[in-house]
Amino acid sequence: MSSNINILKWLFALVLIFGGFTVYKIFGVLAADLEGKEYVWAVKIISEFGLFTSVVISVGFFHHWIIATEERRETEKMFHSVLTKYIDGTVINAKKRGFLGITNKELDFSEIIHGLYSGDQVYWLITFDPRYKHHCREFEHAIKKGVHFRMLILKDCPISELCAREIIGYSEEEFRGDNRLFLASLQDIAGRINERDEGSLGVFTYDALPNIPLLIILRHKAKIVEIYNSYYLSEPVGRMPYLHWQSELKGDNLYSFESEKWNMPDLFLDYFQRRWAAERSKLQQADKEKSAYQDFLYAPASARKKCTSLICELERLNSSTKKPSI
Repeated sequence: MSSNINILKWLFALVLIFGGFTVYKIFGVLAADLEGKEYVWAVKIISEFGLFTSVVISVGFFHHWIIATEERRETEKMFHSVLTKYIDGTVINAKKRGFLGITNKELDFSEIIHGLYSGDQVYWLITFDPRYKHHCREFEHAIKKGVHFRMLILKDCPISELCAREIIGYSEEEFRGDNRLFLASLQDIAGRINERDEGSLGVFTYDALPNIPLLIILRHKAKIVEIYNSYYLSEPVGRMPYLHWQSELKGDNLYSFESEKWNMPDLFLDYFQRRWAAERSKLQQADKEKSAYQDFLYAPASARKKCTSLICELERLNSSTKKPSI
């Protein structure tokens, strides 16, 4: 349809060009024959108007087919160059670094929990979100079907008060009270996890800087790492959008950050492992001194050592203990 309209436009332009020139010639001859008549000026005007129309349409025709076409090609080249630079520098580079996109305003935590399978492990570094106290049953169900949770939770300390002050419409006492309730709910879950359950729960409470909200999912069967991270601003983390990252699950803990192959999931995973190791070292020191340590919660009761370890550490340990076949 559009091509037919374009053809009609060009035919109309050609009619105006040749028609205008024809009017110019006819009325020019007529004006010469009527020289001396009172109305000859009108005939000359019509003749000149025909020439004007023919010249203007011809110039426009020439500009569109010659000059405008060349300008359009130059514009397309420039646009292609800019677009290629944008795609290579932004889109492809973001994909290369593991970026998948941004979630909706609120992270659907229930959907994430329901999408976990036996053998998956979840690393949690979120100070606290009041919504999650309503998901305790989902936590318990996931653990019973074989999911392993490793959580770093901000303890009731002056840092939690500072966090509460940043949130609009959320008092310090309300923050601390909900945080205590969430930890109590995790203790209740731990009390119902036994040796027959396939999953495990390990929770350290800490009093260091919270840094960023971070949820890491290591999918055992798919061999991928999925990560959701957000920022601590003036809204609760449950109302913030989350950046979504993904990369291949590596069998070791060696990250080549200086190479071109680095990606953000590796950085996030390495950060969590360092934070976890720092809290575990405090537990190990307390064990050496044979003193009580109140900042570690785990289940089942017979898997204390396992609950202090991360999945990558267990895999490296298993691979190192395997004997070569003869």
